[in-house]
Amino acid sequence: MDDGAQDLHEAVRLCALGRSQHIRQAVATPHFNAMGDIDNFLARRDARAEELRNALRQKGIGMEIYCGAEVFVDDDIFFSKNLRRLTINNSRYLLVEFDFYGNRLQNILEYLDELYSMQVVPIIAHPERYAYFQRDYDAVNELASRGVLFQVNAGSLASRDGREEFELAYEMVFKGVAAFIGTDAHSAQHRPNDIGMMLRQFPQDIHPRLMQHLLEGNAQCVLNDTPLPPHTFSRLEKRRFY
Repeated sequence: MDDGAQDLHEAVRLCALGRSQHIRQAVATPHFNAMGDIDNFLARRDARAEELRNALRQKGIGMEIYCGAEVFVDDDIFFSKNLRRLTINNSRYLLVEFDFYGNRLQNILEYLDELYSMQVVPIIAHPERYAYFQRDYDAVNELASRGVLFQVNAGSLASRDGREEFELAYEMVFKGVAAFIGTDAHSAQHRPNDIGMMLRQFPQDIHPRLMQHLLEGNAQCVLNDTPLPPHTFSRLEKRRFY
């Protein structure tokens, strides 16, 4: 549908790779940035998802496909309605992303307040990729103190992106600020979902029990539309790894 798998064949390849890495459930989150066109987006998304499910059954690939969206949030959010239709598996949880460079903390707080007024629980996708979070860890601390949920990319933790991405992703996971680790998979070649390989490249001092929560337990809460278990976190501190 967008910059992910370009056709059904590529989507099936991506699922087969994920299944070989012990992924049993996947959420399809195509990008959504047309606030006035939810009906057409959902019709396309659901048709493509069913086409993929049928192909996986024919190939004998045992992976469940759930639907959601990665919703781009900017000032248009104040003219939007009923974004709950875009939540993950029709739950309360909505995956959102922002402009990578031009935001301020106050903008994000206003966007989040608007989302909460719609009775959705936003999950901020790949915060470690946002330049303003990389510069200002205290902005992340402020959002975490308000209970905001974050999903970091496995590729960032595996040092497949830049140093800034790794350092923020690692600090968020190690300090308990991140709630999810996602593959953010786009294709079998570009940003793949080879999670087993990435796990071997993660920092070794992340506790296995924490990893289980971030990779499986919390994600299951989203699919089941139940609250995440309470957790504690420590403030992030910007530091360098050499």
